[in-house]
Amino acid sequence: MNKLKTLTAAITFATFGMGATAVMAQAPASAPAQQNGASAQQFEQGQQAGPITDGDLKKFVEANQDVAKVRDEFTQKLNEETDQEKAQQLQMQAQEKMLAVVKDHNLDALTYNAIASRIQTDTELQERVSALQ
Repeated sequence: MNKLKTLTAAITFATFGMGATAVMAQAPASAPAQQNGASAQQFEQGQQAGPITDGDLKKFVEANQDVAKVRDEFTQKLNEETDQEKAQQLQMQAQEKMLAVVKDHNLDALTYNAIASRIQTDTELQERVSALQ
């Protein structure tokens, strides 16, 4: 059950676009948009291909628990909201809060999302996460 929560939270976090926000914030303003997308994709692939340290994995697990709390809080608010504009504002607030949570655990959004993506297909990594919970 915890593994499912971890995957769900990770997917939700990625869905909020936190990786894209971090890439946009790090990309030089003078670079063309297509080049930014290519370099971001290369960076993420590099993150996914390398080994994930126990330290980063532990940070991920701890951050993911807090991200799940934020997700739950904002999911309830979004379900109750009928105004589209207010719902979009809530989504932005959720994204900002999740990013802050990840940063509070000394991770960046790209690393968090890379680990979350890799957990979906890497059974060895899933076992390592389960051992840390």
